[in-house]
Amino acid sequence: MSNQHPAHAESKGQPGAEAPFACRGCLSTRTSLVLDMGQLPLANAFVRLPTDTDDQVREQLTLVFCEACGLVQIREAIDRHKLFSSFLWVIGTSETTKAYARSFSERLRERYKPRADQSPFLVEIASNDGFFLEHYRQVGFDVLGVDPSNLAAEAAERGLPSIRAFFGRAVAEQIVSTRGRADVIVARNVLGHVSELQDLVAGMKHLLAPNGRMVLESPYAFMLRDEVQYDTIFHEHLSYLTVHAVDALMRRYGMKLTEVGYCRMNGGSFVIEVAHEDADVPANAQSALDFEELIDLHRPSGWRRFAEAVPAQRAALRTLLTGLEAEGRCVVGYGAAAKAMTMLNYCGITPQLLRAMGDANPRKQGLLCPGVRMPVVSPEALMALEPDYILIGAWNFKDEIIRFFRERLGYQNKFIVPLPMPYVI
Repeated sequence: MSNQHPAHAESKGQPGAEAPFACRGCLSTRTSLVLDMGQLPLANAFVRLPTDTDDQVREQLTLVFCEACGLVQIREAIDRHKLFSSFLWVIGTSETTKAYARSFSERLRERYKPRADQSPFLVEIASNDGFFLEHYRQVGFDVLGVDPSNLAAEAAERGLPSIRAFFGRAVAEQIVSTRGRADVIVARNVLGHVSELQDLVAGMKHLLAPNGRMVLESPYAFMLRDEVQYDTIFHEHLSYLTVHAVDALMRRYGMKLTEVGYCRMNGGSFVIEVAHEDADVPANAQSALDFEELIDLHRPSGWRRFAEAVPAQRAALRTLLTGLEAEGRCVVGYGAAAKAMTMLNYCGITPQLLRAMGDANPRKQGLLCPGVRMPVVSPEALMALEPDYILIGAWNFKDEIIRFFRERLGYQNKFIVPLPMPYVI
């Protein structure tokens, strides 16, 4: 595996070179290399049997920067049906997320004011198992979910109207013809996961009512860069968003940013409100854009320290774990999230260094981690191994995980937090 300086420009179509990559946000071919992570398995390619081979297929993973619109993204695009048609991750397995669903839906209620005699039509894109949809409906919205995975059918079975499809212009037209335009569109953690970004935003534009509002939430690329959150770089997560890049994308489709806020979810995310360009509400993103200008977030030069920090973190984590293994310590992991799979594979962490991964999601228990092949077990089974250290894979839920093990399971030993550089609690 190798990392390269972002100043090393990518191929611009020289003779013999591969076809130039076109930015998903603006279609420009002017990109610069940020980070080469080598070839890694798909982060959610969990397998059940040692004889299974799906997780042994490795795909190149290269992070690039668009010099035209500032969108940070990976070059490689895996077939989206392979990535999203069957999904193991569900929202409701985290207490932190459950609490956030309640507070987020209350904020939507306060801002968009559903009444007893009026239920604004809310469409959630990438609605997963309908966990948030249920909260929106409880506070007074008329809801519809759209999700491409098997989870859409599960939500529909629970009485939450859902369409199983990849959202885009065609799906938007279908919804408009049958239900009308949406007063509110919610898209949490969607923009970064979409290969057909132009089609997605075109569909959003078509679906949004003239005076409607769209709420976008996404992990913030500032946190990726400054907290060295490189484990969030995986094949399902195609784009790493800044306010600058989102502003450019929405303007391309005749929309504007009317509010920019932030939250702690997923290691630090932005929450952006969007309206049609001619809506009777002013654009209100200049302070956020000025901040990104100040810290060089939308310039290739602003990503140099990140490119240097990633291999340094890998070396530090391997040194820590190999040292503990030499001492005869039992080290396990907890939180078999996609980000953890990326880190374990990039760092070459084997079952010899990490004996098992625990996870509260029963859909993952009994499976083998992609590539590295340590078993995923329940929290109770993890404790039965009598670990000396627990590596927190889902570090964005660090406080919840530590509290759970201390208070519920009586764990008295140590935790390892891997980022931005490994440290022990």
